Amino acid sequence: MAELGSNTKEAVGQIVEGSNECLVMREKKGVDLELGDLIAVDSGNKKFITMVSALEYGSNIDVERIYRSAGTELEKQHYDVAFLDPDINLFRKVLTKILLEVKVEGGKLKARSPRSIPEFMSKARMVDEGDFSFLETPEDKITIGKLRSGSKRLKCDYCMDGSKMLSHHVLISAQTGRGKSNLVKVMLWEAMKHERFGVLVLDVHNEYHGSGNQAGLKDHPKARDRLVYYSKDPPPGQRALKINLRSIDPQDIVGVLNLSEAQSEAAYLFRNKFGRDWIKGIMGNGDDKVSPSTLRALRRKFENLFRMVEQADGSYSCNSDVFSMEAVGESTVRDMADDLEKGKVVLIDGSSISDDTGLVIMSAILEDVFRRYEGYKTRGELDVVPQLAVVLEEAPRVLAEGTTSNIFSRIAREGRKFKIGLVAITQLVSVIPIDILANIGTKIIMGNEMAFERQKLIDSAAQDLSAYGQIIAGLDKGESIVSSIFSQFPVPVYTPLFDEVVRDEKELGGTGYQERRTTKFY
Repeated sequence: MAELGSNTKEAVGQIVEGSNECLVMREKKGVDLELGDLIAVDSGNKKFITMVSALEYGSNIDVERIYRSAGTELEKQHYDVAFLDPDINLFRKVLTKILLEVKVEGGKLKARSPRSIPEFMSKARMVDEGDFSFLETPEDKITIGKLRSGSKRLKCDYCMDGSKMLSHHVLISAQTGRGKSNLVKVMLWEAMKHERFGVLVLDVHNEYHGSGNQAGLKDHPKARDRLVYYSKDPPPGQRALKINLRSIDPQDIVGVLNLSEAQSEAAYLFRNKFGRDWIKGIMGNGDDKVSPSTLRALRRKFENLFRMVEQADGSYSCNSDVFSMEAVGESTVRDMADDLEKGKVVLIDGSSISDDTGLVIMSAILEDVFRRYEGYKTRGELDVVPQLAVVLEEAPRVLAEGTTSNIFSRIAREGRKFKIGLVAITQLVSVIPIDILANIGTKIIMGNEMAFERQKLIDSAAQDLSAYGQIIAGLDKGESIVSSIFSQFPVPVYTPLFDEVVRDEKELGGTGYQERRTTKFY
């Protein structure tokens, strides 16, 4: 028989007033609650999980006397101004927001959005792991970190159904230094425990793979089968990043480079005329339908992007370390798409290539897998292929207003129908169009001191975060609020350092989080 949980823990306060919008609790002396703390209120056959949203001073003493007392101390007067029973008459008022209402139904614990309030004068206590025993563990779990109450970490892992989370897109938002990259590494580590997730990552700082004694995804017990790493200078056993220009199509460039309408039309015209050799055609041929000025402008942009060099005879060669016009790298894009379809994490070392180069390569790969998954959907085979996702750093670069022609924007708007998700990472949520934000089912909100950005996140969250403004501003490194359409309330989480995750994995013999108690919120 399910039970609501023990109410024998020492009370931290007592409900004295409020409404369904905000409960007001008198805090017990010396408890010292903080913003974001989770408080349980046991009330009859129900339990309410609440969050501390504000703190105020309270007093039973006349306000004028309080000011007079402060004045005598400050001005060093020596009148007797001692308060009678200060522990009773001076206190803190704690404002809490009800997050969940839990009760026993049919022998099981059931949680739902709050529809009532606790009984008047109910005692309140700190939550513990047992208060979340009604939560389940998903089969395709991706562990985000530890459930958190304020700055205190509970002995309870927080995980989500990876298939649902990735298919409906994820936004990770924070200012620099709040732990975004660490969070992504932990999520990728978790994804590699399954064969159900193919994830494409452009690692712009080359921090995910790891090298030498530096921990990285290379240290995963299943890295040999689940990780593929491409670099200009790959370590032994990994692959060289070499892309043949015949693998690039106009849409891979039009959606990334700042091309004019005439330049975009010219690119497609040459593609129709020269097929997969259209870039060579632009660099080596003219066309009566394209003005010389447009062709010159295109050539200049291609010279910069692909490191094209004009030869004495007027032809062009490609001096890029990544791109090739020769019979090299023709299968690279296809190989990457194959690995994604096999449920692997595909890492591209982007530390020594330009942002434009990385995005063009990513676009070519994603166009390939999108075509494949469109075919699977048409044939009714989508259920048997892995869930795909792309990790996109500095997402506004390709998701801002006016960037609708690229594959990243298309995935954000349509990818869910084809099992292709987006993990968008950014500091500036405000420049992402509202229709894309609305399509992102899970938002992992880390520390952000910019009020405008916080408000944008609050406005687009899956739950009511109106009381979370100051809490978001004060989040420390690794702390986050997870607001998801698959969660019944905004979940406070702490993501451990990646090195700790690797260490724990080794100590537990390669099972890591999988042998610990996990919880699922939905």
